[in-house]
Amino acid sequence: MIRGRDHMKIRFAIAAAALALSACNDTSALEALEALEARVQAVEDQLAIQRVITDYSAHLDARDYDGYVGLFTEDGVWANGNTRREGREEIRAMLEGLFGEVEEDYVNLSSFHYIANFEVDVEGDEARSKSRFIFFMRGEGGAPMPELSGQYHDRLVRTEEGWKIAERVDHTVMPTPEEWVAEIEARGLNSLED
Repeated sequence: MIRGRDHMKIRFAIAAAALALSACNDTSALEALEALEARVQAVEDQLAIQRVITDYSAHLDARDYDGYVGLFTEDGVWANGNTRREGREEIRAMLEGLFGEVEEDYVNLSSFHYIANFEVDVEGDEARSKSRFIFFMRGEGGAPMPELSGQYHDRLVRTEEGWKIAERVDHTVMPTPEEWVAEIEARGLNSLED
């Protein structure tokens, strides 16, 4: 993965080469550099989007409501089945309804999300993404037990602050959404349903 100074060195080298070639008026070499610049941008966009998706789970697991809702656009949408939350305020209210107020020094020792199989397609300042998730909870003897799995289907947009989720559709696969709601209610937890 390209990070920090390496990223800047690559950008600088591309810019310096483009400047030198434009002075020489070598159009084929300049076109090759522009193609390289586009490829580097595409890789950076894909990595940035994967980071948003990974951060989503990290903020959710840490009960970091501000970090979580900050990954969405102001009018972003979160949807699962018949449940739809629009805008950061509604999304935050959903989290507070599910988990309640979080203590300042909260550490989650009961559950975590695992995200994988990223598919990212970028077109300009918009992107579509699919990823798979498994939600683990503490089982007997503290062993991690898979409880829920599914897919996230995202529409993202490039903003001045970076990539943000404009719409996330959470497709629960195993158990089904109905089975999961029943399980949540059986455990005495708050449901996502209205």
